This record gives sequence, structure tokens and C-alpha cells, in this order.
Amino acid sequence: MQTRNSFSRRLAIVGAFAAAAALVIVARMYWLKVVKGPELAGQAHRISCGDAVRLAYRGPIVDRHGATLATTVAAARVGMRRNEYVYEEQAAELLAPLLGYERDEMTSLLRDDPRRFVWLSKSVGVDETNTVRRLGIPGVDVHDDQRRTYPQGSMAAQLIGFVGTDTQGLEGIERLFDEGLRGVPQSVRVCRDVRGRVFHSTRDVSGMNHGATVQLTIDAMLQGIAESELQKQVEEYDAQGGSVVVLDPATGEVLAMASAPSFDPNFYHRSEVGHRRNRVITDMFEPGSTTKPLLVAAALDAGAIQPDDVYFCENGAMQVGGWTIHDHHPYGDLSVPDILRVSSNICSAKIGAKLGAESFHRYLRGYGFGARPGTGLQGEITGILPPVSNWRPIHVANIAFGQGVSVSALQLASAFSTLANEGTRMRPYVVRRVIDAEGKVVSDGEPLVAARVLSAESARLVSKMLEAVVEPGGTAPRAGIEGIRVAGKTGTAQKVKDGRYSHKDFVASFVGYLPADDPRLVIAVSIDEPRRSHYGGVVAAPVFRRVAEAALDYLHIYRAPHLIEGSLPIEASASQPEPPAVGEFDGTMPDLRGLSLRSAIRAIDGCACRLRIDGDGYVIEQEPEPGVELASMSRVSLVLAGRQD
Repeated sequence: MQTRNSFSRRLAIVGAFAAAAALVIVARMYWLKVVKGPELAGQAHRISCGDAVRLAYRGPIVDRHGATLATTVAAARVGMRRNEYVYEEQAAELLAPLLGYERDEMTSLLRDDPRRFVWLSKSVGVDETNTVRRLGIPGVDVHDDQRRTYPQGSMAAQLIGFVGTDTQGLEGIERLFDEGLRGVPQSVRVCRDVRGRVFHSTRDVSGMNHGATVQLTIDAMLQGIAESELQKQVEEYDAQGGSVVVLDPATGEVLAMASAPSFDPNFYHRSEVGHRRNRVITDMFEPGSTTKPLLVAAALDAGAIQPDDVYFCENGAMQVGGWTIHDHHPYGDLSVPDILRVSSNICSAKIGAKLGAESFHRYLRGYGFGARPGTGLQGEITGILPPVSNWRPIHVANIAFGQGVSVSALQLASAFSTLANEGTRMRPYVVRRVIDAEGKVVSDGEPLVAARVLSAESARLVSKMLEAVVEPGGTAPRAGIEGIRVAGKTGTAQKVKDGRYSHKDFVASFVGYLPADDPRLVIAVSIDEPRRSHYGGVVAAPVFRRVAEAALDYLHIYRAPHLIEGSLPIEASASQPEPPAVGEFDGTMPDLRGLSLRSAIRAIDGCACRLRIDGDGYVIEQEPEPGVELASMSRVSLVLAGRQD
């Protein structure tokens, strides 16, 4: 009986609590429905929803192997609506470090700016964005956005270009393919609560369209090598600038396009305007003696001369129409190959006269002089090729050795690709393909014949002659490479200043191709206003050699084994241990010290690294240290010593 009474009491207590809870709930419902109902209904009506158009994520730009050169990351903008924001000192204190301001600057914007709406920041990272949202400051809104970033910094900056604050392409590939990279904007439902805060469903933005992917023809490894070697030479000779372009003569693909000085497109607004121009396509210069092999090839092709013809070079001076033409050294009789080897102006002028103005002009047009190369890039110049109707005998003579006409580095490389490709010039191009967001190729860059200029026989004859230029006794032995046949020509052109040829300002150039018997690469180098020396064979040829040597190993282009050194020279090996054996690349940095450049590049083949090379000879310093894991596009720096140009 006692047990039953105890149970009854407990049951009564539980029932009392339940009844009390029910009463509280009913009272709360009455309060919300009857007492506060009208007020809450008004607040609900004040929540505004609508459609806001959002930009699609801008598509990436990648190199020929897929290495990312430009991409888009999530970001945000932070704005303030003056009519809903009430200044609080604490808000300024909290927002300043998040948005990159000093406290006084933040205070001035929040308290004193009279505008109805103010952008407090147009590029805020994800962490900062989340913090601002959590603060929930009335009148301070976070607007989801995107930020364009260039993970390789200054690599190919002038080619890639950059975007403005509204992600619109302003220069380079970013501008040329702006519409495709932007993608199709998508409308997203956005609401604003009673405190003015913006919110939306992440489901609404998850399907936001991405722009197309633009894949370039350039190779990031070759691009890095070209930029590194060019910058070193510009600095060493205190030059105004320079350019390097690497072409595949069989297809016209541009494998590297380097300009110096350069800039970082992540911070383009901090750079000088002049550093942003793509010198490879915008800067024109007189080609100088690099015109001579083009002339000889044309004259051979037209039947105006024969390979074994001999010309008298007037012992260094010749009159043409009241003007005197000079050679750097006095020469007597020279064969056609020797005219190219020693670079005689006088005998070149005689060959030009035999070819004739009409034919010479027609061949120069075939080489691409006087016309845009056809890449479609902003700023691409036509150069200067005067109408043949204006040519007098002195003009024919001057143009025969590269004065009176002007070209860009890309035009010059394209012209020499005619010789390298057995007389056929391919249109240069920089975009391999464009791929839409679904993975469909919407545009495919294809090799296109620009002109059939020469017979294959004429091109091969001149290629053989140009091999002597890089041998001892030629004008560019510093362009020679052990174990490989190289064909090329130097150029040293006076710049025109105030309507007259300057005696102190020059453009030093070298353009060549290799292997000469089966060309895979055409490389053109130009250095603008170098000091200490201005000769193409001294200033530009070494850049060609260093870029070519690195490219040969990277592309696995065969070299004759009996012509390649297999070990350190005696004077180097006496002070250094025997180079270590390096196995197949396993993803970590090997010990490259003591290796030649070609062996070092072979040892890291497969890492797709960004290579910076300083010096010549054998590796004495490296960064990173052996054993460090190398991710794709890691920067590798090598310091070499043991050989002088």
C-alpha cells in the first residue's frame, strides 16, 4: 500500500510539470501570435529578395603541358550602406586589420565618407570574409566575388597580360580571350534580412558557370630558362631591355616569348608601363646583318647567283649613288659562303644588285617583312618595308645588309624559320586550344602555312653556309654548342636617333636554329642598347647558346656523344670530387653539384620545375637542397662556374 501511494505522488508531480510546460508554450504562442504578431509580420515583409547577376568564375590559362599560369580563386568585396550603418569606434577597430587599413583610415571611411555606398575593400580573402560575416555589423555587407591570381609571378607576364578590378581582361591573352575566359554570368537569388545583411543559398551558386580554359603553346620550363638568361644578359650589359623568342619551325608554335624588364601581373599597378609591353611583338629594330642569309637564299632561289660564285669586296669601301659603303674589315675576293661567314656589307650589296629590287622586295614579303606575324596579340607591329617603287640603288644596297627596314623579334624568328623549314614559313601562333567548361574543344590552334618562299634546296644550301658563322673564324663562335650542328647569324644594328644613325646606341641580335640538319628550334635574341660591347656575336650569341643548351636536354634532342664532354675538365676535377651518379627523377631534389648543365637538367627531367640558371660550366650551388620534395612548377636555382664565354 505504501509503495502504491509513493508511485501516485511521483505521477502527480510529473503531471504537474507537464501541465506547467504546456501552459508556458501556450502563453508563448499567444504572445507571438496575438501580442507581437503584427510587428513580426511587418519584419517578415521587410526581408527583401531578388535576383542578382553574378560573374562566372574566370577560366584558367595554362601552358602546353597544363601548368597553371593564371587562375581564379574565391574572394569577396566588403561594402558599407550609409543609411543603415551607425558609426561605432569598436567596428573600425575590428574591421581595419581585416580589410588592410590603418585604424585612422578605417575610421575616416566609416565615419566621414559622405557617399551613400562605399566599397571598403574590393578583394578580401576567405578567412577575413568569414570573420566580417560573423561580426554582423549592420550596414556592412559582404559580396561574394573572385580574384585573379598568377601563381608563377612574372613568368610570361607580357604574353598572359592581366585583368582589372572588375576581372575584365586589359592586356595580353587575358584581353584577347576575355569573352571566353569570363564564361556566361548566372543569376543568383539573393535576400537581405531585417538588419540589411545579405544571404543566399550555397546551392544557388554551386553550379555557377566557369569560363573556358586557354591552353598556350609555350612551355613553362623553356619560358623560365629564356627569361632567366635574358634578364642576366640585360643586367650584365646594362642594356635598356631585350627579348627572346623560341619557335618550332615545323609548326609555327611559339615555345617561349620573353621580354625584359618584366613585371608581376599580380601587382601590375605597381609596375612601370614600359615593363608591361611585349617587346617580342611591339619593339621594332633594323635587322642588320641577319638580313644577309635571307638575301643569299633569295638570290640562290631566283638563280641570280650560284653557291660557288666569287665577289670582289673592294678592300673595304665602295661607292653607290654618291654614298660610300664600308665593311668592318677590308676584304678582297670572297665566295658566297665566306660573305656570310665574315658578314661583308659590300659583297651583300653586290648580291642585292644582282637579285634586283623587285625580286628582293617580293622575297622579303614572303619572309614576313612588312606584315603582322598573325598571332592576334595586342600591339603586334607590321615593321617597316618601304614600297619597292621608292627603292633606288642605294636603298637596295642598304637593305641588303639590314638598314632601311625594321622588324620585330618575332618577325625575324619567323623569317629564319623559313630557312629551317626547307623554304616554307609557318604562321606563328601562341594558343594551342580553347576548352569550354564541359571539356569540349571550341577552338584548336593548328599549323598554318603562311608562305612557300624558297625551294628546299636553296634553304638547305644557306643552312650549311650558316653553320660556318658559329665556328671559329665566323662572327659568332660563342653561339656554338658541343655535339650539335648550329646555323645562325649575328646582327649589330645602329639605332636611329633624331633622324640620324647613332654611333653609341645599337641593337645586338643573334638568330639561329638547331640541329642545323634537322631543325627543331628557332631562337632569336635581341638586346637593346647594351653597354661595354654592342656586337651581336658578343652580347646576344651567348644567350642563344645557353637557352639552346638547356632546351636540348629538356627536349631530349640527340647530340653526337663523341663531341660531348663526359667529365669535368682537369682543372675543375682537381678541386672537386667526382660527380655523383644521379638516377631517375623520383620527385625529390637530387644533388646536382659537380654536374654540367645538361646533366643537371636531365637529372630533374619530369618535375616540370621553373629553372633559374646563373653562370656557365658546372653546378657549384643549388637551391633547394638535396632531398627536398619538388612539386610541379617548383623554383630550382643553379649556380654554375668553370667556363667563360
